[in-house]
Amino acid sequence: MVETGLTSGRESPGDARQSAATDFEAAPLVSVVILMYNSARYIGPCLRSLARQDAGPLEIVIVDNASADDSLEAAGIAARDAAAAARLLPLRENRGCAGGNNAGWCASRGNFIVFLNPDTEASRGFIRAITAPMLDDSRTAVTGARIYYPGTRILQHAGGIIYPNAMTNHHGAGEEDTGGYGARRDADYVTGAGFAVRRAALEMLGGFDEDYYPAYYEETDLCTRARRAGWRVIYTPDAVLYHHESVSLIANSPGFRRLYQRMRILYCLKNFSARDWLRGFLPFELWWMRHEPAARGHRREQLRAYREGFAWWLKTLVFPVRRRWNKLEKLKHGCSGNNNHG
Repeated sequence: MVETGLTSGRESPGDARQSAATDFEAAPLVSVVILMYNSARYIGPCLRSLARQDAGPLEIVIVDNASADDSLEAAGIAARDAAAAARLLPLRENRGCAGGNNAGWCASRGNFIVFLNPDTEASRGFIRAITAPMLDDSRTAVTGARIYYPGTRILQHAGGIIYPNAMTNHHGAGEEDTGGYGARRDADYVTGAGFAVRRAALEMLGGFDEDYYPAYYEETDLCTRARRAGWRVIYTPDAVLYHHESVSLIANSPGFRRLYQRMRILYCLKNFSARDWLRGFLPFELWWMRHEPAARGHRREQLRAYREGFAWWLKTLVFPVRRRWNKLEKLKHGCSGNNNHG
């Protein structure tokens, strides 16, 4: 790992479950993980926004996911220019969003991990706000930001929704913010563009599931598993972020739709019970395909995703079980044969 900028903040011995009334300077160390892939154009403004934070101890880990451009060099220069304490972690191969973020938080020391896309800019006070719900409530594992399109008050995210067929949406998306999303509340999930996770929860859940390669649904899956384990996922409106959405893959392009649908079906296979499939997924999927105008551009990708998901299910779940069963049967017959001839 390459170190650049100023020396990173020291780790505090404070307890992750202390109250919000405790002075932030004594709070647990916060680590920020920024995952880059061909992000030279955006990393400078992102780091400058972090250098302006009024938070206490802060560690920045910049993971480069085998970029083909000069992202690594640009990050080093930007960190020095912004006087931001940062460590650079170059990966030899692109491990996707889940794998790259896993590498980042495992290399960090913080009790709270803030994950940021490199094409985001944090408002002053963002770090304080995004970690506040976890200081307030020991049951809170994940917190998400209020996200705007750059230079506007047009909302991109005010908490996430997971529909019965695992299609996702963001509260407030595309709306001008008139104050309707100003309350902290529980959410189905929060977007991975900018969110924080308690380290204890990451360790308990095993981090992000790297089957979601290269991207999409890894944060949705993490939030779902966290809620299932009894943790809370909280939308935090005071944590304001600006995001250049989907700069690596154009939103609603054929490539985006193909990857989104494939990861959606994978999410369902990993998280849905038989009841979820029969009473939730199937009726809502049929309704969505018939009545939702946006579904028209997704149908080819949906069918492909069904086929690929079924192949994954056979390869990952069915065939291994069958092979284990055959092995046990052979072992059983072998033991029986040995006993008959003993």
